[in-house]
Amino acid sequence: METIRATVESLDDKHFIKIETGDEDISIPMSEDKPNEVKSAFNKIITRIKVGEFQIKLEEVREDLFSQVANEYITQLNREIQEVHGEMKEYGLV
Repeated sequence: METIRATVESLDDKHFIKIETGDEDISIPMSEDKPNEVKSAFNKIITRIKVGEFQIKLEEVREDLFSQVANEYITQLNREIQEVHGEMKEYGLV
């Protein structure tokens, strides 16, 4: 199983999770309510699931709040990725 790198990025007091897929980076906003950006990020993740099974690993887990939240978010996201991959496999989509 491939491991994809993620980092917590900050730009102008805005924080987001940056996932480096190799082809296109995926950004998930953490400090703003932007449902369309989250939806777009999840669509990109689903597209990436079709390429092959993977997990996301946060490069550096620091003690700050955003890093801790990102770490938990990625833990949950990895569970969802495994479930979606299993369902896609079950229905012959991967």
